[in-house]
Amino acid sequence: MKLVLLLLSHGIVVASSANEARSISLIQPPEINDTRAATACVIGEVHPDSETFYVRIGNYGKTTPIVPQAWDAGAFTGLKVPAGFQFGPMAAENSTAVQVHGREIGIWMDSDHPRPALGSLLPITPAYWWWDYAKAPMPFAKEGAELAMSFEMKVPTASREGEAQPYITVNFLFLDTRSQKQFWLAASLFDMRPESQFPDTVHFDGWEGGTQIPILYSALNNKSQWMHPGKDSALFTSQPFSEYQRYDIRVTAAELKTAIEAMQKRFPDTAAVSGNVTDLRLVHFNLNPEVFAPKGSSGRLGLALQNIRVELVPR
Repeated sequence: MKLVLLLLSHGIVVASSANEARSISLIQPPEINDTRAATACVIGEVHPDSETFYVRIGNYGKTTPIVPQAWDAGAFTGLKVPAGFQFGPMAAENSTAVQVHGREIGIWMDSDHPRPALGSLLPITPAYWWWDYAKAPMPFAKEGAELAMSFEMKVPTASREGEAQPYITVNFLFLDTRSQKQFWLAASLFDMRPESQFPDTVHFDGWEGGTQIPILYSALNNKSQWMHPGKDSALFTSQPFSEYQRYDIRVTAAELKTAIEAMQKRFPDTAAVSGNVTDLRLVHFNLNPEVFAPKGSSGRLGLALQNIRVELVPR
């Protein structure tokens, strides 16, 4: 039977045959092939529009404009883009940069060019927001689905000096519709520190520009009780790699319930969060390359991403 493709207002439903269970696409970022769309996609610390995909360059100051760059960041990201598709907080050669073209995104972060505006953390996040929570999906409203985020990624460049740490995570932000409390579920994909430092852990997003809410954090591996890799997914690594690898991060209702129970044990003031995951809305997600670079240290991170997709898949 031919592939059936049904376009919806907030997603895409794909069924390969009438008898096959369907996957529901929540987000698949648009293909960017003109400079006007590229300019609109890369933003600084401005309030993003709802239900629009952006690459947000954070913590360089709220008044810092995002400017076109003429130099080529491909030596660091492994991605070549045409002229007019590269931007950053400053125009200088080798400074922090974002490339967007087609369905690919290149990110180059140099903690010294420029330094953070606040504290020591520099995030650049390909991301999507549902500001109208009523429109945000409820991934576990029906039984039998997993929340999945997939993409291809390569990390050809990573270095650090002093206390700096470059790393990459995936983050889902959930809202409990009963208590109105929020929390993050995060998967570590790349970090120069060893995997043993990233067991299932609950901590607090308390850095100077943070959200001040709990983070339920783990490495993408076969050990976590809070998430699991999809079939043929790459796993957490501490080593740079120059060829695209496919990542597929999966979360079941049971896994998320286990994570919530750990959060409530760690932070008793979250006891009001519903233990019924059908009450949760997904109000934001991001891929989150960051460089943590306290004064006197420096970190650098270059990566490329393609074919980002967030969806509900049948178990």
